Amino acid sequence: MNSQYRYLIPNGITFISLTCGIVAILLAATGELVVAGILILASYILDLFDGASARYLNAGSEFGLQLDSLVDMVSLGTAPAVLAFMYLYLEGAASTAIIAALAVFFVLAGAYRLARFNLLPPKASGRGDSAGLTISSAGATLALAVVSDMTVLTFPLPTGWLMPIIIICAVLMVSRIPFPSFRGVFKGRVRIGTLLVLFAVTIAWATFGKAWHFWNTIYLGWGLARAGYLQINE
Repeated sequence: MNSQYRYLIPNGITFISLTCGIVAILLAATGELVVAGILILASYILDLFDGASARYLNAGSEFGLQLDSLVDMVSLGTAPAVLAFMYLYLEGAASTAIIAALAVFFVLAGAYRLARFNLLPPKASGRGDSAGLTISSAGATLALAVVSDMTVLTFPLPTGWLMPIIIICAVLMVSRIPFPSFRGVFKGRVRIGTLLVLFAVTIAWATFGKAWHFWNTIYLGWGLARAGYLQINE
């Protein structure tokens, strides 16, 4: 591919991801929470593809890196915070001021996480770990929590249950707890077997969103347990 045009593919995917995030904010503000959550998750998936396509096409650039961070701030930082705010506001979980403070806290934590990441040298960790939960994983966690609750709820949850999740995700983003990358999780001989298990559980659960939410929660718990184990054995 002509070197002049190979950058269009990853950057184009990034701009589509940004579009999903902007539309998600607008829809969440009007109460269309499920569609907004799905668009945030679509942005999360596109965020994985733009990096993969840049590596495949050898089309990485400083412009693409900065653009990706800005899109993450909008689509996986601000959009999930607006989604969570509207969900809690419509549920009457707490006063508007408290809910707004939580949403702002989440966005500020995401901004801090991105700024810190952009200052790190490439491949700073030999294990491919991230220092703190990535903003994309945190944003996807909020979106999955809202979407799975509104579409496949099997038991009633207490009002305000999402509030501690917002706090936990924000604290994990600003922490330096080493979370493994998904590429690190699905590596070597484990890759095919793990993917088959995930696929089987997804089919058995009948809803992709619910299964994704479950495995995302497992990932967060496993990351915390792994960090504790590594700390104890240092």
